[in-house]
This record gives sequence, C-alpha cells and structure tokens, in this order.
Amino acid sequence: MNQFPYITDYVNDVFAREKTRWDFIFLRPLIVFGYFFQRSVGFPLKFLLHRRPFGFEAYLIDWWMTWGLKHLATHDAAELFMRHVQIEPLLYRHILGPHPVDPAAAARRLNGIDGDFGIETIDVALNNRMTIGHDLLSYELVERFDRQRFLERLAEIRASRPEPHEQFSKAVLEENRKHSWQLLGPTNIVLLIVTTITFFGDLQTTITALNSFGSDSILLWCMKQLYAGDARAQTDLDFFMQETGNRGHYNNSAFFSNPSQYLYYHIVFDEVCYDMLTARPPGAVATQGNRGETAALGS
Repeated sequence: MNQFPYITDYVNDVFAREKTRWDFIFLRPLIVFGYFFQRSVGFPLKFLLHRRPFGFEAYLIDWWMTWGLKHLATHDAAELFMRHVQIEPLLYRHILGPHPVDPAAAARRLNGIDGDFGIETIDVALNNRMTIGHDLLSYELVERFDRQRFLERLAEIRASRPEPHEQFSKAVLEENRKHSWQLLGPTNIVLLIVTTITFFGDLQTTITALNSFGSDSILLWCMKQLYAGDARAQTDLDFFMQETGNRGHYNNSAFFSNPSQYLYYHIVFDEVCYDMLTARPPGAVATQGNRGETAALGS
C-alpha cells in the first residue's frame, strides 16, 4: 500500500483501494490511449466544424456524466467527485474573505462561487449543468480575486475556517448505492469526464474546460501566504507546485494537457487545502507558534 505523506488519509485510502481493482490495472491504460488518440483527431475537426456551441453540448455532457455517476462509478469515485464539487467553491469563498452575497447568486444551483451546491438527485446535477458550471468557477475566482485585499485581510482569513461541506446535500450518493454496477474507480471516472467533455464539447467549451486551472495557482499562492512560517505546511504545499503543461497562469495548448492531473493535482489538491484549513487552521498554528516563542523567551 502506497501512503503519500503530503495528502490526506481519506484520499490515501481511496487510492490504495483503487489500485487493487481490475479497471485500474487493465482498463485505465486503454482509456488513456483512447483519450490522446481522440484528442489528436477531434480537435482539428472541432476547429473546422464545431468552433462555437450549438446549444446542446452542456446537456449531452451532463447527461453522460450523470448516467456514469449513477450506473458506472464505484461509491468511492462518486463520493470523491461529489466532495470536490462542494469543497472547491467553499475554498474559493474562504480566500475571497467575507463579502456581500447577492441573494440571486446564492440561490443558483451548482453555478457560481456563492451558489447552492446541494445535490439531492441526479436530475439536479443534470438540469443545472453541473460540469460546465464547475469548470467556470476557476475563471470566476481569477476575475474576482484581489491580491491587495487578500493581504489586507490576511489575519482575518487566518482566523476563520471554510464553511463545512456537510451543509450541502449529498443525497445523490444514494442513487449511486442503489443503481451502480461499481465498475469504475476514481481515476477512470475522471478520465471519462475529460473524455466526455472533449468528445461532446465544442472547441471553445472544451478549451475552456481543459484550461480551468488558473484558480489552482491562486489557491496555492494563498495557502502559502496563510501558512507562511509553518514549515510543515510549506513542505506539503511544495508537492503541489505548478506543472508546466496547463498548470500555470496562462492558457496553454490543450494538446499537451495531462488528463490524470485533474485527479492527482486538482481534486487531491483541494482535499489537502480543505483538510489543512479545517483541521489545522493557520490562525491556531500561529497562536501556538507565538506561545512557543513566548515560552522560549521566558526560559
């Protein structure tokens, strides 16, 4: 069993169980190969024939996504995916700091950083276009984030914690328990998500989805600011430093994106940040450090 020290126990356990599954051993290489072949053929065709949305792409993406969540995903995969959909906007709310929320924005389902991310049924995810809405969160954070405002409110943000993701309904997981054939683990589900977006999406939507990592750069910078002086946290965060392909501050070619990064560097990264901020908030760490310094001076 491989236990990576810089990620959470929950994610370590999920990955350890997955690596013994037949689909991870035999099916994953085929999906990865098929994805890169599809991309090399599909993007030129999209450039010529499908550069702008026709209007049905988001529905087709979410129809296939929700069908797979209900019938194909293991419970581990479904739970990890639902947690991510709910944890990511809470992290973004946290680093934006306290801010006025428009009631209309708060009422939006599965869209917008300040929206409602309760997922009671598969139909809620399908009818509210969960997949594309999730990808657009990254761009919303880039537009709304203000470096100077964050630094001015650093102490206030350090003293707070992200909202609990338990406030959002995960009743949709009951549909997975009842109907899923338990065929695909987290890695293959994420690979199929990327494949589905690439297959059904128009060129604009596909490139937008495959480049939705700017928010990771901002979140990493914020985490390193919040935990400045905490060597343990800094060491863990260094393992999530940006990769060159599709992981920086600019729009890179989607031809060179790695579909596995969605799971190992995006979903896992959010899990690590959320766990650090809730289980070991920087305000408490700073207080303990100050007490230690005071005790040392007193001795």
